[in-house]
Amino acid sequence: MDGAITHDGLLSFGDRPLDARLVHHERMATVMKRLLAPGVGALVIDARGAAALSRAHELLRTLYDDPRRARRLLHPHRVIALVDDGDLEAAFELGRYGLGGLVPDRERELVFGRVERIATREIETPVMTTPALAPPRTARLGPHLLGESPTIAIGHRHADETLEVLARYRRMLHGAAHESTVFDDVATLLDVMIDEGFTCQTSLACKAGVTHAGQFIGSFDYYRELRRTRYARIPDDPEDRVAMEVFIAVDEVLHEVLHLLFLANELRAGARVEHTELAEELSVTWWQGVIHQRVWGEWLEGPAILEINDDFMLSEDNAQKRGFWNVKTVFERYAGYPWVPYVLARLPERASYIGERADLDALLGAYRGRPEARFVLDRPERVRVPAPFTSHPRVPHAMRIPSRSIARGWELDLFAISAA
Repeated sequence: MDGAITHDGLLSFGDRPLDARLVHHERMATVMKRLLAPGVGALVIDARGAAALSRAHELLRTLYDDPRRARRLLHPHRVIALVDDGDLEAAFELGRYGLGGLVPDRERELVFGRVERIATREIETPVMTTPALAPPRTARLGPHLLGESPTIAIGHRHADETLEVLARYRRMLHGAAHESTVFDDVATLLDVMIDEGFTCQTSLACKAGVTHAGQFIGSFDYYRELRRTRYARIPDDPEDRVAMEVFIAVDEVLHEVLHLLFLANELRAGARVEHTELAEELSVTWWQGVIHQRVWGEWLEGPAILEINDDFMLSEDNAQKRGFWNVKTVFERYAGYPWVPYVLARLPERASYIGERADLDALLGAYRGRPEARFVLDRPERVRVPAPFTSHPRVPHAMRIPSRSIARGWELDLFAISAA
């Protein structure tokens, strides 16, 4: 920030004013003109709703992703975005700019207080910077036809804390390869993607490139919000081996790598895709929990680790809006990315790389007692994964999901039973 904050140095941008104490701009051109002048201390962007989110992206790309701009007009840590309650996609998408914070709509009354604190904070601003304060990244030219423009695959380096924990996963999963091929294949994908700088770089999964300084995708503020909501039932590690913010970052990486194995079923094993996206998400969630437990032991032996994605999956509204019932792999849209076949080619030849969760029958039994999940039971065949798979690991009894089914007037306890 150049010079002292002036009377019009606290700005807001959006379709409607947010606070009378903020100077509101409805047009991007007027915001940019004001930022060219000194004295701006903070900017609040209204990103509530699809149209507002699109305008927010347009402004942020102009500010931070234009390589022709020799200096930033405003440090991204001086920018706050207001998003709809529970809009995880907007939070991840805007997080890539390294903003100073993301505020849910229910806390909009607190926005001005945060703006005042940000405006008076000293923030170092280098003269030159890479777009969006991205961490160190590598680039690789992808294959292309003669006469076509080359495709560049860009990867982002994780924070050192995340890399240290991912090294633990890689080591322990390779060591458990005899228990399940999925363990070994997940570790192999982590080896390739992290060692070569790819991480999980798809337009959806670039959130896995989070740094713990709040830069690039997923600020600490956002992960703390997830800690209070999606991960609320997961206790802190009693042995203090990993901070929860780091664990959540690793969980994001693991989730995306498991989706790549479903894509490998099609691209490497030649299997016909016959499962819905929701079936894949349900299975990925189980494999996530099993892998976390295998790496951390008793800390994550409870059923809570298997339910961290329920807020997203068990929503009939989401099922309709997001196409959960579409018969395809979740990462189908990324199959043509040059780095995808490159990474999957490092996997060994297998008849199948991943399959249906081992406790699906017990899970469906449990859903009978959960009103929000009953839409799944209307057609339970839609959450099955027909691809043959026989390499399920054993899981601790504490991770088995109890369900209750009424049959002939008496109750029968069902438990998740994994294959031997």
